[in-house]
Amino acid sequence: MATDDPEKMPGSDRTLAEREAMYRSAFEQASVGIAHVGPQGEWLNVNRRVSEIVGYSPSELLTITFQDITHPDDLDLDVNLLNEVLDGTRDGYRIDKRYFHKAGRIVWVTLSVSCVRKASGEVDYFISVLQDITEKKRIGQALLDSEIRFRAVQETSPDGFMIFHSLRSTDGEIEDFVWEFINPAAEQLTGRVSQALIGKRLTKEMPEVSTYGLFEVFCNTVQTGAPWRREVYYPGRDRRRWFNFTVARVGDGFAVSFQDVTARKNAELQLQASQKRLRTILNGVMAIIGLAKPDGKLLEVNETTLRLTGVREDEMLGHRIWNHPAWCQTSESQDQLVKAFEEAKVGKRMRFDTEIRGSGGQSIPVDMQLSPIFDEFEQVTEIVLSAVDISERKRSEAHREMLLSELNHRVKNSLATIQAIAAHTVREATDLEGFRRAFTGRLRAIAASHDLLVSSTRESADISRLIREQIMGYAPEEASRLELSGPPLVLGPQGAHAFGLILHELATNASKYGAFSNERGCLRIGWRLEGEDVVVEWLERGGPTVVPPTRRGFGSALIEQSLSHSLGGRSKLDFNPEGLKAEFQFPVRK
Repeated sequence: MATDDPEKMPGSDRTLAEREAMYRSAFEQASVGIAHVGPQGEWLNVNRRVSEIVGYSPSELLTITFQDITHPDDLDLDVNLLNEVLDGTRDGYRIDKRYFHKAGRIVWVTLSVSCVRKASGEVDYFISVLQDITEKKRIGQALLDSEIRFRAVQETSPDGFMIFHSLRSTDGEIEDFVWEFINPAAEQLTGRVSQALIGKRLTKEMPEVSTYGLFEVFCNTVQTGAPWRREVYYPGRDRRRWFNFTVARVGDGFAVSFQDVTARKNAELQLQASQKRLRTILNGVMAIIGLAKPDGKLLEVNETTLRLTGVREDEMLGHRIWNHPAWCQTSESQDQLVKAFEEAKVGKRMRFDTEIRGSGGQSIPVDMQLSPIFDEFEQVTEIVLSAVDISERKRSEAHREMLLSELNHRVKNSLATIQAIAAHTVREATDLEGFRRAFTGRLRAIAASHDLLVSSTRESADISRLIREQIMGYAPEEASRLELSGPPLVLGPQGAHAFGLILHELATNASKYGAFSNERGCLRIGWRLEGEDVVVEWLERGGPTVVPPTRRGFGSALIEQSLSHSLGGRSKLDFNPEGLKAEFQFPVRK
């Protein structure tokens, strides 16, 4: 059926006006800017989005050309391409360009240009599609700037830095890591250049990462996102080195920064070894050693201090020394220590005698010293405290005083004894030579006893040694002719002196008249303890027949005086024909 309505087209359900309205609506509501531009660049028609992009109203745009608002740096390119479309060289083009917004700022757009031609082939007008990419460009520029800064930092950083991405299997498991980036410091530290590593697999180029457990660390960081920091003893190509590693996840991979801390680590290890040696030395020293602040608070003590005082380390450290009972038992010692610290903290070395409390609660006399430690500004930062147990010194001093008193007493007694010996020797001597021999022998006996006391404990003498000292000068060389028997026994000083004189007299008599005067006589001396006394038996055999003396000589008188008067002991002499038998009893310790 034919129709006379010009707005109706055969086969169409919509009027031309309806389609026009639809196209206009699409033109206006489009999310991108759409404009019709004349061959000279004039704006013929623009939609709402174009006005929003450049800030000009449609009516304002219709009075200017696109050249008027195009950035000068982009204008030549745009115009040249436009001319190529006019010439028929190309049908259209697509570029990123800049417009000046009405507000003065720069707007980036992606411009797509096509043309509508007349029946003659000439361009009737251009269709320009504008997509605002200002934000995209801003982000891209920010990323570029960030990358530039990143590379600048990494190029100048002394720390090694590398970036890896994960190489996964078909089931998503991490098989390896591939280099993406390596900075110059990392090249220097690893001895590998970036060109030889970028795109390469980590475990192929550095298999030691698996040996040292680092591959598992990298995998865990990528999978969990947890950063990892640690000092690692890592093998190098020339030597083993210490590195401080920091690993962080980056996308589906990780970044690692590392510092060569070998010098510092070696210094730390040397310091630790030195401190350990020093601690071992200090703990091995049999003296109290501690370290305190200038205010008296203890920072450190050695094991000797803890052992002697019986105090735990945590009970002592952090406390002022003069407030702790282990160091100060009286107010006087406390005041003494406080004053010493006052002097030490201004740089003076202090030394004084004091007392500390031992582990059993006893007082221990010590020689204490305070030695200040100075910093580079000559300020006292710490004070070294040392103390030596002087108990033995104190005992020695007391002993020395006792010895002086004893010496004075002994000298007086010895002079009295010598006077008596001299007087008796003069009376019994028949000539000068006999007097000299007898008197000299008796003085030597006294001297021998005295020497024995001095060489031993100065307060006692071993009876066996005393006997040998007094009689060996008279005894024959044959060992079988002298027999000594008895338990270990130590005599007191008076007993040693008195018994020494007795032994001398008996030995002299044996050499002149008794068992030692011929070649077959023998002597047996034995001793035993009876309560607080020692009993000594002297028995001679094989010498000349003994004849009892008709008168009491000086020897007998000396024996009697030495025992009864000096020691309160007793003696018994039996002049048996077969040999002299004598028995002596006197206090051991006197």
